[in-house]
Amino acid sequence: MLSEDAMPTTAIQIGLDAEVIDYDSPDFAQFAGLTEEGLRRANDDNLAGLRAAGYEVDNCLIGFGPAGIETARRCLTAKRYDAVLIGAGVRLVAGNTLLFEAIVNAAHVSQPGARFVFNQGAASTPKDIRRWYPDPARVADPTIEVA
Repeated sequence: MLSEDAMPTTAIQIGLDAEVIDYDSPDFAQFAGLTEEGLRRANDDNLAGLRAAGYEVDNCLIGFGPAGIETARRCLTAKRYDAVLIGAGVRLVAGNTLLFEAIVNAAHVSQPGARFVFNQGAASTPKDIRRWYPDPARVADPTIEVA
């Protein structure tokens, strides 16, 4: 049980909606074996894992282009977040550079105290957020650097 002055770490996970991806395109060929069902399951599993670990996480699934940017902005302004997780499909696909840039800039404006958290592979785990927020029941000091 959290004390009254403790606040759980809040995070938003922003990623591509599994329905909008062309899995046969060269852009997504780098993610071997990626399928719509697999991506949907990975997204759901990551949310469940983060929540089971004690983090308060919202999910924001987006499309491409201006509509995706607007969806991300809407999600980012809904409430305050300690961490902004941006999925590999947004970050690691060269064709999504402008989408990624717009999301980072929107997060920078709407969530100025938030840390960015990036997964190191096609699947995220609670270990990614723990680099910055090791205890989900406490918000980390934003002035502390990770080694």
